[in-house]
Amino acid sequence: MVKMEDLEKRLFDQAWNYKNREIFIKKLKEESYDIFIIGAGITGAGIAREAAMRGLKVAIVDMQDFSAGTSSRSSKLAHGGIRYIAHGDLDLVKEASQERNWMRAHIPHLIRPIPFLFIALEGGKYKKRDITGAVKVYDFLSDHNSEFKNFKKHQWYPPEEIFEMEPEYIKEGNLGGAVYYDTNVDDGRLTIEVLKEAIIRGATAINYCKITGFLKDNEKILGVKCRDMESNLDFEVKATLVVNATGIWTDKLLEKRPEEVPQPLIRPTKGVHLLYRRKHLKNRMATIINSISDGRAFFVLPRDKDFTLIGTTDTDYQDELANPYCNKEDADYLIQSVKHYFPNAELEYKNILNTYAGIRPLVMQKGKSESEVSRKHLVFFSDDGLLTITGGKLTTWRAMAEDLFEHVEKKKIFPDIKREKNWSRQPFIIDLKKGDWSDKLKNSAIVLDEDIADHLYQQYGKGAIKILDMIKEDDSLKERVVEENNFIKAEINYVLRNELTPHLIDVFCRRTEMSLWIHHRRASEAAEKVAKIMQKEYSWGDETTKKEINNYLDYIKKTVSFIQ
Repeated sequence: MVKMEDLEKRLFDQAWNYKNREIFIKKLKEESYDIFIIGAGITGAGIAREAAMRGLKVAIVDMQDFSAGTSSRSSKLAHGGIRYIAHGDLDLVKEASQERNWMRAHIPHLIRPIPFLFIALEGGKYKKRDITGAVKVYDFLSDHNSEFKNFKKHQWYPPEEIFEMEPEYIKEGNLGGAVYYDTNVDDGRLTIEVLKEAIIRGATAINYCKITGFLKDNEKILGVKCRDMESNLDFEVKATLVVNATGIWTDKLLEKRPEEVPQPLIRPTKGVHLLYRRKHLKNRMATIINSISDGRAFFVLPRDKDFTLIGTTDTDYQDELANPYCNKEDADYLIQSVKHYFPNAELEYKNILNTYAGIRPLVMQKGKSESEVSRKHLVFFSDDGLLTITGGKLTTWRAMAEDLFEHVEKKKIFPDIKREKNWSRQPFIIDLKKGDWSDKLKNSAIVLDEDIADHLYQQYGKGAIKILDMIKEDDSLKERVVEENNFIKAEINYVLRNELTPHLIDVFCRRTEMSLWIHHRRASEAAEKVAKIMQKEYSWGDETTKKEINNYLDYIKKTVSFIQ
């Protein structure tokens, strides 16, 4: 087993960046792998980490960017899913909440506790007894027989204290509420860091690589046929085991499925989120609210000191899977209810910073509405040897990977990889304690605005120290990309040099959260600045640079098309 200090040395010397992409493709062509994973969202990344930690030779590809599908379009929560208690999914809640606790212990810069208000309203869907029962069960499942405990226990507050904690929340019919704790996360950043855990241990990972078919012998899969979407060239990769972790695209790879697996297997549902400055919504805490039109629960979520995220919707979806967008109906559905609970909120379209939409890969369950479908995952082998995993939640990525390998162990495909349960709940190499960051910052003699320093720490962990080194060499790199936001030029250089990031849209939508928190009206200004950094780093010509800017701005226009 590789020592932690040796892994730390590899953290920034892997040269896993776009300049070396051809080297990784050459490696895929020439070598044979134990496991080849199709799909590099959080599920595939988790499997890659689990496999690499068990000593397997791993390859993982995605036809888009890493986490470009569902895994960068969630509600940005690592949570147990308190609403699933009402559905009776107690095992799922226990698993998810304990995985949340483990992540908070080992990547606390990225998994950040926030208090949630769950309020009882006169005539509302949930009574006091329902809420107190739910939060008690939630805390119990989170901590029971677990090494890692939740940040803080729930507490019930009478109406007058609720008014003090959340003064803008509706007062009429307010019967008090509970405060419990879950955590915020940047889902795209989490996926990248999980993926890097595998790469540090020797995995090969590339994006923009599409699977066009399988290599077979006697109807058994022995590898994959690939197309590099950057060069449009085809190549083949040999592997002992091929895993289908493609989420909403799962059905497209299932040439042969077991009789008990429904066709189609995936029920795609769209979830939409709206982003505002906190001063316009005026909330202080995270809040569960129920739609005044159909009773569905969704969230009002604070992000840092300045922003609020609202969502999500949950509607069946039949359009293009790769590019879902928020429409006027989606936005109005959310705004109508939030305005009811926060009567003074300024939720006019003009105040929307941005929107985003994602598609959930729900496993088909007949007779259930979109919001009733379980978030449990499914793992199975097809007759041709393809191993498929689908469904699940962002928070349970590690447990899903562990479950997949239990299926692999039963087949005795790799006899020497068996591990005890929860073995991979190990520290993250990128983890940095807040005190250590404060010391590094103090000793660096670099002066950073407090909001920028906090932002760099919470997004990058040990990577923030590398960003300090860049600023030490060039003080202009601490300049903000846009004056009203905390993103700086140095972090752009960091992701370009340490993460495989081919396109401008990848930087804005997956490596950072700039696409969310930089106002859509300032998208062009931000795109021009970041594109200039990429042009210099990648030696782009003017035509390529212009194309990259236009592609990103076209995406932003579609996210707010109903506002124009």
